[in-house]
Amino acid sequence: MIDFAEFKKFFLFNLIGALIISALVAVITVIIGEFNEVTARVLFTLLMVVMHSLISLAFIWDDEKQNTFDRLAFFINVIFIIIVLSFLVSIFGIWKIIPAEAVWNIYQTFFVIGFAALHIDILSKALNKEKFMDIIIYLNYIFIAIVVLMLLPIIYIENAIKTLGEIYFRFLAAAGIIDGTLSILTIIFYKLFMNKHPKVENPLHGAQEKKKGLSIWVWILLIYLFIQIVIPLLFFFSSGIFR
Repeated sequence: MIDFAEFKKFFLFNLIGALIISALVAVITVIIGEFNEVTARVLFTLLMVVMHSLISLAFIWDDEKQNTFDRLAFFINVIFIIIVLSFLVSIFGIWKIIPAEAVWNIYQTFFVIGFAALHIDILSKALNKEKFMDIIIYLNYIFIAIVVLMLLPIIYIENAIKTLGEIYFRFLAAAGIIDGTLSILTIIFYKLFMNKHPKVENPLHGAQEKKKGLSIWVWILLIYLFIQIVIPLLFFFSSGIFR
């Protein structure tokens, strides 16, 4: 079992150390009267230490209030891996080991993978309730994978719209609509199941007993699903495809 108290100490010491070093660099820069490219990169490196430490601490503090690590273990594990990789990528970008365009593409990939992990983890809470729900969820997993795999070429191919063609984006939009629809169906059926079995603990609710609302992560996913379904439909209607 991970001792998150030690994690907090580690990240806090990182913050303190980065702030002290930043102050020293700033003082030396003022005294010397020269702010060069190396100094800027050092400060940006320290800024990345601070940012990633704060993000990690935010997740740990959220866990203490909402028990997030137990409720969304898969998502949190993926996010912590992404945070570590993100820190490395940011440092490589600052010191020009990898080009800025590649850094931007990698961060887009992190976002897609992080959201897919959240999507999968929330859907997994509805497994083993009803057989037909399990089928919908496993089918939903397939379409999540399809959407993710179809998004990656768009991220990495230059001028993707022209290169991949309109038909590719139509298939992507269709896969996104099916993905979102299956997810919403799962949530509806899960809600109906919970109404029939009120004594069953709902892992999608907040950890505090007084809080009966959905977790903030579920709301984020619901907003994402709404956008994923509505935007393609609006695009198709506006472009006259259904006329």
